[in-house]
Amino acid sequence: MRRNLTEEERLKGRSSLRRIFTEAAKIDIKGIRLYYIENNLDWNRIAVCPVRGFRNAVTRNREKRICREAYRLIKHKLRSGYDLAFVLFPGKYNLSDRARQLETLFGRIGMMP
Repeated sequence: MRRNLTEEERLKGRSSLRRIFTEAAKIDIKGIRLYYIENNLDWNRIAVCPVRGFRNAVTRNREKRICREAYRLIKHKLRSGYDLAFVLFPGKYNLSDRARQLETLFGRIGMMP
């Protein structure tokens, strides 16, 4: 299995991001917010967006890497066909915390069987 996300699994482009932040449904828990909308593809595409409250670029990038890794570890359990955008908020969250947050969010919206 590939260790990182493929190019087609990443949500890119101004129009795609604008669409997900304006038209998508959202759900949040402490530390993370999830925007989701169907994309009519056979796979999910994700974007990770930290808020400005992080202290510096090193911290923001670390949190993005942790969130992408947490998603990668559980993506095989999820239904496919969605565009997902994660908005991260500052806090002391490690990989297991982020994975637990994602599982909770996906369970609430019915993406996990």
